Amino acid sequence: MTFVHTPFPQQVVVEVTAACDQQCVFCGRTYMDRPKKTMRPDLFRRIVEEIGRESPQTEVWPTFMGEALLLGDRLFEWIRYARERGCSKLTLNSNGNRLTQHTIDLLVDSGIDRFILSCDGHTKATYEKIRVGGKFEKLYGGAELLLETMRRRGLRRPIVEMQFSVFDENQHEVEDFKRHWLARGVVVKVRPKVYWSGTVSGGEHRVRLDASRTPCLWAMDTCAIHANGNVVMCAIDCEGKYVAGNVETQSVQEIWNGPLRWIRELHMRERFRDLPEICRRCTDWAVKKAQAFFPSKESRSEYEAYVRRGRVLMAGDTVAPQDQAEHFTPDGEVARSEKG
Repeated sequence: MTFVHTPFPQQVVVEVTAACDQQCVFCGRTYMDRPKKTMRPDLFRRIVEEIGRESPQTEVWPTFMGEALLLGDRLFEWIRYARERGCSKLTLNSNGNRLTQHTIDLLVDSGIDRFILSCDGHTKATYEKIRVGGKFEKLYGGAELLLETMRRRGLRRPIVEMQFSVFDENQHEVEDFKRHWLARGVVVKVRPKVYWSGTVSGGEHRVRLDASRTPCLWAMDTCAIHANGNVVMCAIDCEGKYVAGNVETQSVQEIWNGPLRWIRELHMRERFRDLPEICRRCTDWAVKKAQAFFPSKESRSEYEAYVRRGRVLMAGDTVAPQDQAEHFTPDGEVARSEKG
């Protein structure tokens, strides 16, 4: 397998806040011990200014372990600032419970390219059992209002993606979820189980240090920054068990080509036993890939173009053939589904 070092991370996950209005049973944030703080505006500006200057097509995610919409109007001021400073690829995650007409208008005018709504249930009972504190009606009603607003205004951005993370408690609702949202013209992403490097119990069967393990795509292309400026191992390292540096005193590029390059080199050389403990014990190294499903060829083409833009494909990264019943995913995998 061939992997390459890139001069800058292809994705930068920025924790604008670690505060959240839900206590999801499968989320690492629910169980993590580190302080749940909000990033200072000047620190956020420092990060996006560097990205806009050095690598404008790096995908910026102003979300990590928290609900970004809790920041209110200032979130969209920060997003607009990132766009003005040259960041050309912006993706936002949300649990969707704070989508109002006011928030939606700010969202679609902010410059966000892709908006991912994490759902994880297709009935009220299942959703509210998993997403403790969440309200099913708020999420589905807010998503419908977003789609209606975009139709009314003739907007094609942001790309709306409804995400379903699969666990034992909700896997029976995946197919109904897919049918419901594909019929409404949006992309559906189905994620495999993630255990946040052991923060959430389970997943031990995927801990491997032998030849069957492969380099981790989280480590190879993603840089994650906590609210205090700490740059950590990857977007799964929610506790900050491995801190590679801090953007208060170093640039993202310096850290990426320093301690994090060493981590990538160990992965590329398949020296998995020499990795830091969080990597050696990680249950999530094989699940960055997710299945994506599209309501039309047009939406699929648009989505692929966005994901591919500025991206250096690694081993295992593929683009789905246009003439087959397969689905391209944002993290490189091609998932085969039933025809028709």
